[in-house]
Amino acid sequence: MNATEKKREGNFLKPQNIILLVLALVILGAAAVIISMQYDPTVAVVNGKKIKRSELYEAMYTEGGRETLDGLVFKQLIMQEAQKCGVTVSDEEIEAEIDVVIGEHFMGSKEHFDSFLDQQGYSLKMIQDNARINIMARKIVEEDLEISETEAREYFSENQESYDIPDEIRARHILVKTEEEALEVISRLEKEEDFAELAKELSEDSATKEKGGDLGFFPHGQMVKEFEEVAFELGDGERSEPVKSIHGYHIIETLEHKEGRTVAYEEVADKVMVDIKEEKVPLLIQELVARLEKEAVIDYRD
Repeated sequence: MNATEKKREGNFLKPQNIILLVLALVILGAAAVIISMQYDPTVAVVNGKKIKRSELYEAMYTEGGRETLDGLVFKQLIMQEAQKCGVTVSDEEIEAEIDVVIGEHFMGSKEHFDSFLDQQGYSLKMIQDNARINIMARKIVEEDLEISETEAREYFSENQESYDIPDEIRARHILVKTEEEALEVISRLEKEEDFAELAKELSEDSATKEKGGDLGFFPHGQMVKEFEEVAFELGDGERSEPVKSIHGYHIIETLEHKEGRTVAYEEVADKVMVDIKEEKVPLLIQELVARLEKEAVIDYRD
């Protein structure tokens, strides 16, 4: 196809491609490398038949190259607009962005994150580069984003339940595999053995056993149904009979009840503003990219 200045119909980025989580724009990063005919090494040999790197990249481009090219165009548009607006991103901001990803998607474990990158063949620099673009895009649209108190109060009123403080309890448990083991635990507790020490010794719940089985405070909806129904019915300091769930048999002790309450707007005004911004920014970035695409001269060369 001849090189012509053309644009595809419609926006070239779907909403899910706008905001970076972890995988955005990384699937085919290596495909951006241009392979010359003079340098086309063998990447595999199958029964004596060589597979060249050019074949690999051609397959990669055919299967996902257009999407990756769109990602690179998107990055260029955002970088150019950021330069025009004087928007910069510090290394500290990038680090904070990646920390959020680790917290939300890797249980806060840097080791899990690093392992994921290694397994998928992604480099940290690739993630950092995409985090930079993500932050740039947010900063550009946030410059003109204004949220009035009237709008914030209306949003709060419409989403009141999500801000109210729910009933919570603090409980601890000992998890074992069989009912017989659970009854043995209860027998030992009735002999006034220490609950926390028994949890450390016997509990199958590796996440809480070293804390004496303490689950901390939690509201309705966080635990499996069988566990929750019993735990919320117990009084402070009361202990359950064996409770069966998909995880095994629990001996539950409820330590404290904390009654929920309705909150006033003033108590959560800052959070309301943040929530509205998080809801609006992705849409504003879509609008920004659509505008930049419309204004840009993009020469796709297939």
